[in-house]
Order: sequence, then structure tokens, then C-alpha cells
Amino acid sequence: MMRAGLDQEGKLRTMVDFQCTVQAGQVPEDMRGTLAQAIERACYEVLGSEPGSELPVTVEWIEIPRGFAFRGGQPSTTSLVRGKIPDGCDRETRTRLLMTIGDEWCRISGSGQDEVIVSARDRGWSG
Repeated sequence: MMRAGLDQEGKLRTMVDFQCTVQAGQVPEDMRGTLAQAIERACYEVLGSEPGSELPVTVEWIEIPRGFAFRGGQPSTTSLVRGKIPDGCDRETRTRLLMTIGDEWCRISGSGQDEVIVSARDRGWSG
């Protein structure tokens, strides 16, 4: 059985995009490349493609300036990692992808699990 978004050999045939929204000062510039590589590696391992394939994983960064985001009346330290993945990804695969990205984010950045939100929607979802 072939998973959605994969070819007959089990390789990605749809681009994967991630947008990382971070609070100024929470994720240093020099750490972002390592985090992006971890996101790419998780996508290749979980979704079934190879690094450097013709359908790359892209990671974009958005930084929220200090004083522009708050949680509970205090400056926020939360990062948001939002992805677009191949349509029809089953629940087990999506969960494994999100957990892998979240775990790697915390390991690399030193953030707590309550400081990162990871989500991934189907690429074709228009909502």
C-alpha cells in the first residue's frame, strides 16, 4: 500500500515546507541551521525520502520582535513550528513526525516541551 504524497518507491513526491516563528532572543541565528537540518532529517526519515532529493524540505524563519508577544502577561518564549506535508498522511505517521521534530527542537535549543508548538497540515488543505 502506498502512503499519500509518496511515489511507488516510497519517496516524497510533494514538497514539504516548514515555517518557524520564534521570539527574538530565544533561538539564536547560529542555532537555526541545526534546527532546520533536524526538521529536514525528521521529514526524510518519517515521510520516506532522502536528503538532497529533488523535492526538498524548506524551512523559513520568522522572528517576532521583543515586546510583541506575551503569554500569561509575560513575554513569550514559545516557538511555533508549522508545516505543510503531503496530503493524506495517516495519523500514526503525522504523530511520529511531529513528535520527532518537537523532541529534536527541545534537545537542540534547550527549550522545554511547553515552549514549542509543532503542527503539520496537509498541503492541499485550504482552511
